[in-house]
Amino acid sequence: MRRRAALGLCAATAVLVAGGTWFSWPRVTAIEPPETVRIAAGTQTYRPAGEFRQGTQVVDAPQEQRAVGALDIMKYQVSEADFAGCVAEGACRSAPTGGAAGAAQTGISYADATDFAAWVSRRTGEVWRLPSDAEWLRAAGDRAAPDGLDDAALAADPSRRWIASYAREVKLRGAADLAHHPQGYFGLNDRGIADIAGNVWDWTDSCFENGTLSADGRSIAERSSYCGVRAVQGKHRAFIIEFIRDARVGGCAAGVPPDYLGFRLVRDGDG
Repeated sequence: MRRRAALGLCAATAVLVAGGTWFSWPRVTAIEPPETVRIAAGTQTYRPAGEFRQGTQVVDAPQEQRAVGALDIMKYQVSEADFAGCVAEGACRSAPTGGAAGAAQTGISYADATDFAAWVSRRTGEVWRLPSDAEWLRAAGDRAAPDGLDDAALAADPSRRWIASYAREVKLRGAADLAHHPQGYFGLNDRGIADIAGNVWDWTDSCFENGTLSADGRSIAERSSYCGVRAVQGKHRAFIIEFIRDARVGGCAAGVPPDYLGFRLVRDGDG
């Protein structure tokens, strides 16, 4: 889909309807699937995303070892040109534009991203969706941010925990970068995926989780999901209210807000 914004129409298709009248409508051509990178099946060590407690203390959720299937992830984030095709057909609401040629589409909410995924699925005949938080981290490879809390963030004093977590995210993000760069500006990670952990964070499908650990801290005893807030991934993980398009002006449910909100999609592999 990168640099493939032209959607085009085929010749009209005619059908004989009741009363002997011929009715015709334009038949829309299918679009080419996006350029992707295959992430092989295997195992993954993953720490669930959210806030977990042991008693009254905020702690790291234990890491989970899980079997994972193969998937294809878009090499580039969805571009302004890509998204414009969805807007033109009325399947997506309009979003801010004006980036460099080939820039990623920004100013995107969770709903915008899922609308686009549904449109691409219809147009390609394949099932496309947002990645989970765990799938995004698999794809991020050498650019995945560390997910554990440090000692200061585990302090008993809530104010110390908040300050420590905020300082950690500021360090990971560095200075804000509010330029709309062309795709590929931030280079490839070790898996060959472009712009991972650049200045555009990716929406994931993962809900914010609350949980409590077992007495020994080795497993999650109880957990619940709040899906009004979703995990977004980039230089660090953040949790964003799902209707927000610009986290810098409010709506960042936890942590330092991303510079921009964008997305890329995945398609399940065949093993």
